[in-house]
Amino acid sequence: MKRIIISLLAITLSLSFGCKDNETKTKENKVLTRKTAVYDGTLAQDWAKMAGQMVRENNLSCPQEARVYGYVGLTIWESVCNGIPKANTLAGQINAYNYAAAVDVTKEYDWGIVLCTAMSVVLPQLIEGVTAAQRSQIDVLAITQEAEMLADGPSSEVRFDSKALGMEISAKILQRMHNDGFEVARNLTPVVPVRDADHRWYWSPATPNQQPVEPLWSTLRTFVLDNAQHCEADATYPYSEQPGSAFYADAQEVYESPRINTNRSIAYHWEDGSSRTGGPASHWMSITTQMLQNGEKNLAECARAYCLVGCTLADAFSVCWYLKYKYNQLLPVTYIREQINPNWKPWVYNPPFPEYTSAAATVGGAVPIVLASVLGDIAFVDRTQLGSALYTPDGGPFVLPERAFTSLTKAGEEQAISGLYGGIHFRRACELGLQSGRCVGHTLLSRLHFGF
Repeated sequence: MKRIIISLLAITLSLSFGCKDNETKTKENKVLTRKTAVYDGTLAQDWAKMAGQMVRENNLSCPQEARVYGYVGLTIWESVCNGIPKANTLAGQINAYNYAAAVDVTKEYDWGIVLCTAMSVVLPQLIEGVTAAQRSQIDVLAITQEAEMLADGPSSEVRFDSKALGMEISAKILQRMHNDGFEVARNLTPVVPVRDADHRWYWSPATPNQQPVEPLWSTLRTFVLDNAQHCEADATYPYSEQPGSAFYADAQEVYESPRINTNRSIAYHWEDGSSRTGGPASHWMSITTQMLQNGEKNLAECARAYCLVGCTLADAFSVCWYLKYKYNQLLPVTYIREQINPNWKPWVYNPPFPEYTSAAATVGGAVPIVLASVLGDIAFVDRTQLGSALYTPDGGPFVLPERAFTSLTKAGEEQAISGLYGGIHFRRACELGLQSGRCVGHTLLSRLHFGF
């Protein structure tokens, strides 16, 4: 009898604990009731486009726009990653972003509502000089997206919990953003070395009163790289005015670069004016969006792509800008007019910052690597410049066409050499910028683990 009672008790306990286990599993899986992969990728694409619009309208500098895309990509990913089975938050993988917002696994969330809530808070604080009208546009996008989610019938409880999570995520992102060094750099007035007889290689303004862009940018905290010195390229050629020297030869190549339509088309396609495409970072975000749209990628796939590309752009510009103000090298136009031909002019307008290394080359090396890891190194047609009106030293406006590429890698290599054809970079800045950028791309791929 005693054995029978013990056996019955064991069965009862087994059944009891089995029910509790099943109940716990049900609660743990509730957070995945709605999976990110079932959402349309346009939810993320719309925010990337909105960020690009804000960048262009406010004429943000090249490094600033890259920083914007870094935070946009991170916010998109953190907003939806908990709706992806086995996915990881990037807390602990992004520098100074150690703790993610707490997610209650017993609750159901609508990841579309989480995303638009977080982005509506983060994006306007990223844009320096954002206007009331632009804030309204951001709010309208968030309201429109939330209305689309509500049409699918989530309960008021799901909506409340989703908005609360979106707010928590935005608070974590903003905490990192307000402590990355940007605000400190804004309150400092740097003194950039002036070109004189003892420093003939120093950068000087191409036009009167032109101020150098973001001399302190390398002091900002990087997203994934250890610091802005990570992936540092080798030094420039020693400055020389002697014919036959490596420096003179680099300048002579720019001067003698064939002025044929093929080279002109390359230079024009990758000339990213602030009021047109925004800059090299915006150009690659545009390419990313085009490829995601063409591939009809879902929200999970888009989130990973935007986060990878955004963080890569931000860190690539940190590395590039460190080198620009470390060497403070003059532009080809200054050297060529003094040493070769005083009447020479480049095909595109000269940028307001030192020459070495090329930012276009750096991102052209970095982004194809990370984007190909998601989409493959595939052929594509870039419509970023389609219909864009370009003004140059030769006049204009030149209305630009689309441009086809056999792979992402080939596009990046063409972007790298475009600075030489345009007359704004020496070959060494293009080739070593490309090399440095590839280091950035490979490093981010090795360090960021998304989990799917």
